[in-house]
Amino acid sequence: MAETASRRFVLLRHTGHGPLHFDLMIEDGKTLATWQFEFSPVLLAPGTAVACRRLAAHRTAYLDYTGPVSRNRGQVHRTDTGICNLTFFTSHWDLEFRGTILRGPFTLKGVGGADWLLARSA
Repeated sequence: MAETASRRFVLLRHTGHGPLHFDLMIEDGKTLATWQFEFSPVLLAPGTAVACRRLAAHRTAYLDYTGPVSRNRGQVHRTDTGICNLTFFTSHWDLEFRGTILRGPFTLKGVGGADWLLARSA
């Protein structure tokens, strides 16, 4: 049976530690489930998907944080924040983002190990 929840999310632009990338973080209990993208998922066209990488859980402090990352791991800048309505299935997550710029229905699906796909619904 699927579980449905409403959670906070944040989209961070991460610079100064490897190539520029974006981190999508969604509340998951006392931590943030986190995925890394080569470009902002805001730019994803309806009906298309992009590869992303699941990272280790992050601290919930990142929901409200902009600034330097500890141990000289660059800087993060919040590009969007809001609420995400989720439905958890065994094989994927259905998401409805309600941020300032990241809005609408998406699906996150694990494709093996840390590799995932984020698809924007048409």
